[in-house]
Amino acid sequence: MKKHLSSFIPSAVAAGLAIGGLTASAQTLALQLKASNYNPTSGVWTDSSGNITPDNATYSGTLYPTLATGATPNGSSAVDLPGGGFRFNLATGLSGASGYTVFAYVESAATGPNAITGGNGNGGLEFRINNNQEDALREYKQDFGSASGTLTSGSFNLVDIAVSSAGGAYYLNDLTGTPDGTIAANAGFGDSILEIGNNAGNGEGFTGDIAEIDIFTGVMNSTQISAEEAALTAAYVTPVPEPTTWVMLAGGLGTLIGMRRFRRS
Repeated sequence: MKKHLSSFIPSAVAAGLAIGGLTASAQTLALQLKASNYNPTSGVWTDSSGNITPDNATYSGTLYPTLATGATPNGSSAVDLPGGGFRFNLATGLSGASGYTVFAYVESAATGPNAITGGNGNGGLEFRINNNQEDALREYKQDFGSASGTLTSGSFNLVDIAVSSAGGAYYLNDLTGTPDGTIAANAGFGDSILEIGNNAGNGEGFTGDIAEIDIFTGVMNSTQISAEEAALTAAYVTPVPEPTTWVMLAGGLGTLIGMRRFRRS
């Protein structure tokens, strides 16, 4: 069983580590939605972050998204969202007073606004894909711009953002923790995340497949970001050896051990 490196990321980091003008701050894995924990019969997506009170996500529509098997490059499953005005509502929502670091392994099926996270009312941090680029905005108030990186059309992409009132940094298909774009400071980036796969009120529903979303409260440093990116790559991109391969490797190891023991005797 694969275990995400995020499980080993410290809950706090030393001050002074900056990414795109941001200073790393204490983080906690607040939400982890993996396709393998989604129930297409009930429309409930179970939070596997390990928090005492899981922040499960429940779909607002009556026709629940399906679970696509063998969807990712190495054959893992993904939640297939149809777009439109429906969304996954979080049980309690996430407070971003110290900012967020969001990781999403997704395949967008449309170039228009596709909200990965959102809120409602007068606020809520929306992290979306628009015109095949990463984009972050605070709903109903101001669009803060997008990064320059372009997503690979028709394929899964790893899109990340580290954001706080000090500014934001974007990452696309990266394993080094190096941002491909930054945005300026704004107090609105502390707004809550209440929804997954849409942003209430504007119909920017995500169209496509979501394999996993991990949301940390707080800003990670580049080392931590690259570790989580590597973990997601290992979970959904890196090929899993066939059982016969494991048997051959085990057999070869047993032969080697036997030869060493024979030579010692």
